[in-house]
Amino acid sequence: MHPATTDQTVLQVSEIMSRDVVTTSPVRTVEDFARELLERGYSGMPVVDADGTLIGMVSEYDVISKRGRTVGDIMSRGVISVAEETGADQVAGMMGLHGIRRVPVVRDGRLVGMVSRTDLLRLFTTVRWTCPTCAHTETGFARPLRCPQCSGTAFNLSR
Repeated sequence: MHPATTDQTVLQVSEIMSRDVVTTSPVRTVEDFARELLERGYSGMPVVDADGTLIGMVSEYDVISKRGRTVGDIMSRGVISVAEETGADQVAGMMGLHGIRRVPVVRDGRLVGMVSRTDLLRLFTTVRWTCPTCAHTETGFARPLRCPQCSGTAFNLSR
């Protein structure tokens, strides 16, 4: 458990993102990529260029539904991504709104991590916001605005 704090209002994705992200290249053959997905048990990967810049995402759906010889031919472009300081609550909302399972985390366009639904679920089950006045506890990605028991506005975060 991390020590309690009262100054944090939103948990950032940098706290929960996977940093060692397996990526693929746009010049890789679709056949080779599909084999790796099966071997790793993954459903998709970010596509990065030689400089590590995020240029797309490619999924098992892309492999089975699109025609092309390379990953670059079938990848989805215009990827929804976030910065490290983005709130976990915002990422959860994006996932729901766009029906996506994972969101790349970028810094200056370069991939630095990935946040999945599982990462968010793990965080949700470990976070507790506790009112120091009445000890009421709530879960969630963001600090509650007001305690429903005593109307207090201070909360301690513990995990």
